Formats: sequence, structure tokens, C-alpha cells
Amino acid sequence: MLHQKKILILDYSTSRMEASALKRWMPEDAIVSSLYIDTEESFLDGLIGENFTHVIHSGSELSINEEAPFTQKAVSFIRSARDKGIWQMGICYGHQLVCKALVGKDAVRKAPKGFEAGWVNVNFNEQATKLLGVNENEVVWQHHFDEVVKLPEGSALLATNEHTEIQAYINQEQKLFGTQFHPEFDKESGDAIFLRDQALLESHHYDVEAILQRGPPLDTGKVFFNFFLG
Repeated sequence: MLHQKKILILDYSTSRMEASALKRWMPEDAIVSSLYIDTEESFLDGLIGENFTHVIHSGSELSINEEAPFTQKAVSFIRSARDKGIWQMGICYGHQLVCKALVGKDAVRKAPKGFEAGWVNVNFNEQATKLLGVNENEVVWQHHFDEVVKLPEGSALLATNEHTEIQAYINQEQKLFGTQFHPEFDKESGDAIFLRDQALLESHHYDVEAILQRGPPLDTGKVFFNFFLG
């Protein structure tokens, strides 16, 4: 098929949950591969030569401010994919990793306002509403301690909120799309994680029962992945 998409999902999660969460949103006619990344060897030799059309860098329980065994290999891969003109999407940790690779260590930091979690309001600007077809204010799934503060050159900010200034961006020239929030989780799967992490959330003064009363008013998986892959 001439225009068939060949998608690579790089799952950085220590729970190994991201690949399956992401695969459910991939087109049926696409070729989809996934790799669980936890070591330097996880980035297989020759991976960049596999002619992927799209790469998705997943979220993770890891902190971007700590060097992982695979960090340098990931940085090299991200830069090579950018140079080859492959579209890359970063989600939460993956979003931070892409910016760290292309901007430098000062692109990321521990969030000064602390842990952001729950079904959270995010404000989308006019460019985002036109590109994505979203409303100016949407509720999305959040679970992060770190954030991006500098974007790759030529990037356009798409979304923000009071906790984290850079919630989403796009870079047409470098073929980058990033979200601090997680569009892959719907109400059911997102709530399951909040219940799993109830002790952590409560230790940061979150009311889990109150969180579960909220949810996304839009199908975030379809909206954001259809846009990225479109």
C-alpha cells in the first residue's frame, strides 16, 4: 500500500502498560510495532533504518530529570528520526524526552507547582481549536511531576493551564507533536490508574473520590491520535 503508515511505539513505562493503551488507537490498516524500553540495548541496532512513518514516545513512571540506562540511545534516536523527517509524538515523559533531546537538559525541570494529577482542565488556543477541533477548554488525564519549559526551535504552543505552561505543542518543520497530558486514557482506563495509585495521590492531598467524579467530555484518543497520524 503506497501510503500505508508504519508506526513505532516506544513504551518507556516501568509498568509496561503504555504500548497496549496506545495500540487501541492505531489505524487498522497501519503496520504497528512496539518496543518496551528499559535498557540501552532496548534500542535495537538499525531501528532508525526501519522506515517508520510515525514514532510515539510514551509516558513513564520515570522522572526525566534522572538519567535512565537508555537516555543517550533515546536522544540519539530522536535526533536521527528528526533528521530523517519522521513524525514524532511525545506523551508526558515522552514529550519531555523529545524536548530534552532536541533542546538540552534545560528544556525540562521538576514542576515547581508539584504533582499534577486527575481529570484536569486545559486551555487550547485558537490555533489548537482549528487544528484539533477541540474546544477552548477541555478536561484531560494528567499524572506528572516534571514539565517542559523550552520547546524545539520553530514550535507553536497549543495548550496551557495554571499548573504547566506547556501542555501541548506542534512543530511542523521538525515534525513534532507533544502533549503533557495523556490522550490515550479514556474514563475507564484513566480511573483504573487513579485507583491503583490512590495512596500516592492521597499522599499529595488529592481526593481520589472527587477525581473519579470527573472525566473527559471528548474522546481524546481519537482526537489526538487521528490528528497526529492524519
